[in-house]
Amino acid sequence: MRKQDAIYTLPMILKQADLRRVWCRGRKTITPSQRVWTRYMLSLWGKHLGGDDAPAGCVNVIGRLMIRSEWSHDQAERIINVVKDLYSQGYRGEELFNVARGIVLPGTSINGIFASFSETEDAAFVESVMHKEIKRDSPIRSIAIKRYCDRRTVQNIAQDINYHTGFDIQAARKRVTWCEEILEEELFFAMKRLLEVEVTHN
Repeated sequence: MRKQDAIYTLPMILKQADLRRVWCRGRKTITPSQRVWTRYMLSLWGKHLGGDDAPAGCVNVIGRLMIRSEWSHDQAERIINVVKDLYSQGYRGEELFNVARGIVLPGTSINGIFASFSETEDAAFVESVMHKEIKRDSPIRSIAIKRYCDRRTVQNIAQDINYHTGFDIQAARKRVTWCEEILEEELFFAMKRLLEVEVTHN
């Protein structure tokens, strides 16, 4: 790993607010279920760029079912639970999507743009949003790549920061977590905004 990696600037950050001020557009608040959806989409992005053995069909279906202009915390939790349960029963791909949709969104028609999304297209969508919203030289983008493409743990990244800078591991862990939280918030609102535009034009 090269010393100039942006994560090595994290020891200079004293507060999460400082990280937000330098690298994003102010504080945003998202619900726990919105974080879950965003993490699923990031996992899908990481799978296609870095490879992993996660249940991609499950990831894709949850993402597709949650692509709506408004959904409550309870609705989101229900979608996640239904899809995971169906996945554990052996449903995959379009069958998983259709059965889950029939349960959580009965009587609705969302065949159009969302039903035709493939995992590759979803991953490309996340990549395009990442490119627009997260600066390439930011520690937030570097953490995203390490966590979702390289599948590295928070502890592993913190140890790397400690090795190269001498910074305390627990303090490094905290800063990695700050980056993850900001990443999820920035991406959630950016993806939601773009998807609402897609709905308006289709």
